[in-house]
Amino acid sequence: MPTRRSFLKLATAATVITAAYGGTALLRRLMEPALAFDPIPGLSGFRSVQGGPVSGGASASILLGIDDGTPTPQIDDANLCGALFGAAPDPAAVQIAYFTDYRCFYCRRVSPMLEELAQKPDIQVTWHDLPLLGQISSRAAQAAVAARAQGAYDKFHRRLMGTPVLPTPSYLRQLSSDAGIDAAQLLRDMGSDATQTQLRTTFALSQRFGFIGTPALVVGRTAVL
Repeated sequence: MPTRRSFLKLATAATVITAAYGGTALLRRLMEPALAFDPIPGLSGFRSVQGGPVSGGASASILLGIDDGTPTPQIDDANLCGALFGAAPDPAAVQIAYFTDYRCFYCRRVSPMLEELAQKPDIQVTWHDLPLLGQISSRAAQAAVAARAQGAYDKFHRRLMGTPVLPTPSYLRQLSSDAGIDAAQLLRDMGSDATQTQLRTTFALSQRFGFIGTPALVVGRTAVL
């Protein structure tokens, strides 16, 4: 059995270590295994780190009709960060590109966390809709991208995330009314060239990073699936 003296020695050692290293939070970080990074083939300067469970399904190329002969957008290295993080990201902020699917079980947990992070002044989150889980995913992604044109992306994202029903025109009209936007314009914009271009661009980005499921993230220069 440990003696009282051995307990005192242990307590004294812990106090000294805590004082030297700045508290238990830093101690936990020192005890964690180092992350293992791997370079991403074809993406100079980018790396990947091991991720966790994802929801995967059909190729987005099928759901978006890209296999119909329409060429996939080509995103060269010079335009890669702009496609990921927007045309004018804040250089002082941490940039996060988030690839999500509205039927993805894990995205339902990650999306609220990223919404909270996006409220911080030093973090910017760019949302990319990558439908992989069937027609509900594809239809919801089109609606969300179209809603962005009227400034209602956040509201649509919250309502559509994890919905078990097909977003029919009547459902989307009600959702548009709740969000205070023009439903007729939303339905038109869902099939517009601008909406399809955005979704195809997201698909092209996912191909370059090798994302085969969601949620997927690019945090600065580090990708995680």
